[in-house]
Amino acid sequence: MADLLAVVQPSRAPGALSAGGPSHLCPETICYDGLMNTAMAQKILREIQYATIATVCADGAPWNTPVFCACDEAGQIYWSSRPDAVHSRNLQRDPRAFIVIYNSKAGEGEGVGLYLDAKVEMIEDPAEIKTALKLLGNRRGKPFKYPAKFIGEGPQRIYRATAHKAWTNGADLDQDGDFIRDYRVELGL
Repeated sequence: MADLLAVVQPSRAPGALSAGGPSHLCPETICYDGLMNTAMAQKILREIQYATIATVCADGAPWNTPVFCACDEAGQIYWSSRPDAVHSRNLQRDPRAFIVIYNSKAGEGEGVGLYLDAKVEMIEDPAEIKTALKLLGNRRGKPFKYPAKFIGEGPQRIYRATAHKAWTNGADLDQDGDFIRDYRVELGL
């Protein structure tokens, strides 16, 4: 599996489509000088505890759900959900998801996000469930005491997302430093 946290080369140089003014990536962005900064990617995944999981319902309607999540060393994202929740049912039918992790408290033009095109699977192996619960428990500051809640007849399941495409955001500014537009910088996985 490609490591999400590896140093990668973006597919588009910042400002390549600039409207004539200077271009920059947002101040906290994970890309500097055309390379993904591993430490910044780890910071985003370490510090931001929620992700939005976008799925598609059987009738084609979009569905978006915020989830509390944790990430492993390879950049795989874990969360728990009820198997009968709309997003869980959608993922059972179609394992594709679009995940966004961002700081919702950042000011306009100051935020950075990770955008992930991912495949999601429900984890059924008890050893993998325990590993994911340890990650989630460490993140919330309280261990999960009953792994049985996440298998068999338990009310919750653990899901794992593996990204196969990833982007971060960049922005074009005019000569006065005012925001013109944002764009996505694809990160090679």
